[in-house]
Amino acid sequence: MSVGSWRATLRIARRDALRAKGRSALIVAMIALPVLGMSAADVSWRSVQLDTDEVISRSMGQADALVRDTASERQGDGTSSPAVAIRQDVEGDEWRPADLDRPPPGQSVTLLPTGGLPDRPASRAASAAIPGVTERLIDRFGYGTVSTEHGRTEVQIREFDYTAPLAEGMVFQRRGRAPQALDEVVVTEELRRSGGYRVGGRLTEKSTGRTFRIVGTVDLPNHLRKSVVIGRPGAVLDAMRALPGASGSFAEQVDELIRVPGGVSWAKVKEANRQGFVVKSAVVLEDPPASDELQYETPRQWVDSRALRLGGIGVGLGLLEMILLAGPAFAVGARRKRRELGLIGVAGGSRRHIGGVVLGGGVVLGAVGALLGTALGMAVAALLRPWFAEKSGRLLGRYDVRALELLGIGAVGVAVGVLAALIPAWLAAREDIAASLSGRRGVRRGSRVLPIAGVFGAALGVAIALYGADGANDKVIVAGVVVAELGLVACCPALIGATAKLGRFLPLSPRLALRDAARSRPRSAPAVAAVMAAVAGSVVIAVVWSSQNADERNRYRPNAQENHVLIGFPGRVPGSGPPGETAVSTRGAEEIRRAVERILPDAKGGPLGTLGGTCVQEGRCVTFRPEKLPEARCPARPGDDRWRDDPRCRYETRARNGFFQSVVGDADLLRKLTGADDPRAIEVLSRGGVVLFEDGYVGPDGKAEVKSQEVFSGLGSVHMPSPGAAESERPGVRLPAVSVQAPFGLSGMFASPEAARVLGAVVEPAGLVYDAGRSPSDAQKQRLEEQVAKVSEQGFVFVERGFQPMSDARMLLLAVFALVVTVGASGVATGLALADAQKDLATLGAVGAPPSVRRRLSAFQSGVIAFLGTALGLAAGVLAGVVVRRGQKSAVWDVMPAEAKSRLHAPELVIPWSQLGLALIVLPILAALLAALLTRSRAVVRGRTA
Repeated sequence: MSVGSWRATLRIARRDALRAKGRSALIVAMIALPVLGMSAADVSWRSVQLDTDEVISRSMGQADALVRDTASERQGDGTSSPAVAIRQDVEGDEWRPADLDRPPPGQSVTLLPTGGLPDRPASRAASAAIPGVTERLIDRFGYGTVSTEHGRTEVQIREFDYTAPLAEGMVFQRRGRAPQALDEVVVTEELRRSGGYRVGGRLTEKSTGRTFRIVGTVDLPNHLRKSVVIGRPGAVLDAMRALPGASGSFAEQVDELIRVPGGVSWAKVKEANRQGFVVKSAVVLEDPPASDELQYETPRQWVDSRALRLGGIGVGLGLLEMILLAGPAFAVGARRKRRELGLIGVAGGSRRHIGGVVLGGGVVLGAVGALLGTALGMAVAALLRPWFAEKSGRLLGRYDVRALELLGIGAVGVAVGVLAALIPAWLAAREDIAASLSGRRGVRRGSRVLPIAGVFGAALGVAIALYGADGANDKVIVAGVVVAELGLVACCPALIGATAKLGRFLPLSPRLALRDAARSRPRSAPAVAAVMAAVAGSVVIAVVWSSQNADERNRYRPNAQENHVLIGFPGRVPGSGPPGETAVSTRGAEEIRRAVERILPDAKGGPLGTLGGTCVQEGRCVTFRPEKLPEARCPARPGDDRWRDDPRCRYETRARNGFFQSVVGDADLLRKLTGADDPRAIEVLSRGGVVLFEDGYVGPDGKAEVKSQEVFSGLGSVHMPSPGAAESERPGVRLPAVSVQAPFGLSGMFASPEAARVLGAVVEPAGLVYDAGRSPSDAQKQRLEEQVAKVSEQGFVFVERGFQPMSDARMLLLAVFALVVTVGASGVATGLALADAQKDLATLGAVGAPPSVRRRLSAFQSGVIAFLGTALGLAAGVLAGVVVRRGQKSAVWDVMPAEAKSRLHAPELVIPWSQLGLALIVLPILAALLAALLTRSRAVVRGRTA
């Protein structure tokens, strides 16, 4: 056609769209919805992916490098350590010791004076390894306990002048101002909410008793869920280190922000690594070194370099979804204006002109839908930024709108509109003009070849997708899934016809709905395909997300049973508490028990006792330990490697409870503390025995030998046998015993009160264990900590909240937008099908059908379409999800070394059947209710030619 003809067809299409506003709005919505989802996902995805300058500003502000002395990290007791060479990754997040044990000869290590505190080891300055430092800023942080409105809680305490130009971008001020005096602090928003603080309020650091005024709140952009107190340099950390006995146990980390003319190159980073410094350099982050210059590949980099690329899969499936969603829109539109197209033919228009009008509608409505979807997508992405930040625990980057990408998405929307109008245009051009003017649609028999081709295409697509998954090839996976979905689309007309045969067993309205769907397959099949495409996209994300959550859950290692509270006291044995700390009395333990049951009224549990002996003198006490059977003992002596492969010489323990060694209690407390629910253990405790959690202790007679031994505190909190302990060992006592498997077994033993009496043990309070029923709130935990601290400053409160998934912002935004598109597209697709059936409803009204029959018919028509589309979408989505997970496994797990696999859990495939079953029920019901509400009560008689 000529340019003038195209101008005329576009003008006709625009006027037709304005004349049929309702139908045009539905078509625009079908195109705008996927464009909205893709444009919002694009903007949000780009905002999640931080630019290099954002990564630098969040981690090191405006500095050229962040430097940390690894010697302090390797020393757990607070003492100084010689410089040891290390190797680090490019980002400066991970490091490990190098093969070199000492710095190269001739290289000195400079020490920076630290203010004259005798107990504090000197910290090395960055200038020890990086010359030319012109400006520096120290960021120190440790951990302490502070008061809250509810009680007390442990927090990170940080001394950092974040208002300095060098630190710009590391901390975001939310309320109030930065601290200006030593008695002023700011807290993170997370700590403000959990601790009940307010700007202008006060908090107290418990170990020093220093009180500070809260002058503001802040956010750490990469750690929104951290509880941190930030004060001026010198506010409290020096005083905490100076406390009696703190020099060997107080742990802190010192980061140094430095400015170096010309920056810190990769060569300078490696030179600093030789002296034990890990360096995060802005120059290196902006221009990473070549792969052959890297010192080593971290596990995270190894996985990232091999992981299956999900972006290409998402784009491919998104394009297919857009095409399938737009198809029914133009199919219905062409059917609704058959008479207008026939009039064009009567007026002398050729078949090209008739098809051009339909294509022109695709251009006009596609452009409107693309513009509307892009604009709404940008707005939705902006509105959801705070919600994504809250769910993911980190602030998104700048609002990153990339015009070329959005223009591409909009252009795809227009192209999809034109492509979706091609087949309706071709069918309209072939339509007999007389039939078009008469309005007769006729009844066409379904093709017998199409379903066979569809089944073959679906099977071929599955085979291609599985082949791509085994090779971890994202392009082949996309091709296979697309072919499989198109095969299912080809099966839609036959599936609708088969479903109609069930109508003979149903009442009037559903029977009419099924038969009408089968009779009007050109209207019903595209709508079913559109719903299938929308549902399949959401199901893929649901399967991948559920499986990745399962992987994270498998990596999580709990310390107790979920929703259980453990409270521990310092023991009477030296080394179990700090100097001057005495054991908790029975009266003190009872006070804590009453407090626990008052704060957690639904909690069930009780007190645990210690299994210790008398203390013969200062630093020497008696303890009890089970004795291994002779045949289970390792025959090797220290330094003898001949027995390295002997199972008896491998220290493999099932114990995972790091809070208690040996305790006294009953069977109920055994279940709550260790998770052991073995009837044999309950029976042994009832007979006055002990429960063990390792093999090799219980003899054939069902008893184990328990010996007493003097111990002393020789290395911090490690109990060492006292000199002459072998001679002072008393004869062992044989007690009924059993070895059981428990998820949180003890490294010692769980003894019954009768066993403790037989051993002559001095049973004193060791702590309490409670099943809270549900996870205690932050306020309840803080009140518990305050009550325990009143009795013992060194007591602890631990709450096992179970696995808490950290939401991936990218998966989260895909899930949200996919859900929006699914619900919206399902409603619009059924609405289009319903609009095409208005003449049938008018005919029902003309023959006397009451409004209730018309409403029920509309509801069942929409419900049938939504149900079939949802069922096919679930099948297609599960298939795609299974293939993607198989590809992820092939890309990483199948090529992982066997040694690494032995320490990890294999990736799982988790299909959320309950949520999918709910979708199969809810989506058709929603579509049916929507159709019933939109059906007019009063019959509208329309002109119709029989």
